[in-house]
Amino acid sequence: MTYNHSPVLIDEVGLRALKSLADGLPLKGVRPLAYIGSGTSRSPFRTRGLDFQEIRAYQPGDDIRQIDWKTTAKHGKPYTKLFMDEKERPVYFVCDMRGCMRFASRGDFKSVVAARMTMFLAWLADRRQDKVGSVVLLPDSIRVFDLQGRGGLDALMAGLTAGGQPVPPVSDTISLEQALSLLVQQAKTGASVFVASDFHDATPTVFEILRRLARRRALTLFHIYDDMERDFPAGVWCVTDGTRTTAVDMRAAGRRESFTRMFNDRMQRLKNTAKTEGWAYHAFQTTDDYLTTVMTWAREGQT
Repeated sequence: MTYNHSPVLIDEVGLRALKSLADGLPLKGVRPLAYIGSGTSRSPFRTRGLDFQEIRAYQPGDDIRQIDWKTTAKHGKPYTKLFMDEKERPVYFVCDMRGCMRFASRGDFKSVVAARMTMFLAWLADRRQDKVGSVVLLPDSIRVFDLQGRGGLDALMAGLTAGGQPVPPVSDTISLEQALSLLVQQAKTGASVFVASDFHDATPTVFEILRRLARRRALTLFHIYDDMERDFPAGVWCVTDGTRTTAVDMRAAGRRESFTRMFNDRMQRLKNTAKTEGWAYHAFQTTDDYLTTVMTWAREGQT
C-alpha cells in the first residue's frame, strides 16, 4: 500500500512506511553504509570482514596478536591495534528539526525532507546490521540516542515525530554547534556520520567541529534549502508558522540582494570546505525528488 506523506507534518506511520523502500533494495555486493553519493575522497572502509579502527595503549585481556610492535617500540610500552566488525558499523544521524526547518515555498518542508531522508537511511543501516545512533535538534532541546539495534530506530522515530508535529510556536534556542559538540563526544571512531540541515547557523566553530568529527569518521552533509532562500522575489510576503502570520517586505532590491548573498556565501563555503576536507556534500531543494535520488545511490552501491 502506497503512503502519501504530508509535505508539512511527520508521523510514525509515514516513517515506518519508508522501511518497505529500504527492504526492496538489493544488498548483494553493496558496501557498508559510509559515504553516500559521489564524495570527493575514497571511503576509509575496506571491503573485508574486519576493518582497522585505531591504535591504543594495551589493556589486560587484549589479544597479544594485535600488538602494534612499531608503536610499542616508539613509545616504550605496548600498544594494541583495534579492529571493527564490518557487520556492526556504527552509523550516526544528525537531523535538524528546529523551527527554521519548518518552511517551504513549494514542495516538502525542509524538516520533512530531512526527517524522511534520515529515516530511510536508518532503515537501510538497520537492514545491513549497522548500529544506529542519532542526534535530533528540536527548537528548545536536543535528543541524543546512543548506539542501539532496533531500539535505536524507535527512538529516532520518536524524536523525528516530536519535531514534525504542529506545536505552539517556540523560538529556536538550540544551535547546530551544540548538537555537533555532543556528537563529537558520542560518535565512535570509524563510524559514518550523516548531517541533514539547512546549515543556516554554520559558524566557523561549526566547521571546526565538523573537521574534528571527520578525522576518524566518514562524514556526509545533506544541505536542504528552499529556492526562495536563494532568490527571494520582490514583494510583500505573508509568512506563517501555522499559528502566527507576519509580513516580510522584500520590495527593496538591496534587501533581496543581501539575502541572496548570505545564502550563496553559506552554500559556497559548505561546498568548498567539503571538497577540501574530503567530505561528501549534497544539496537538495524542497521540490527535489530526494528519496528517489538516495534510493538510486543505494541501488548502485554508492552507500
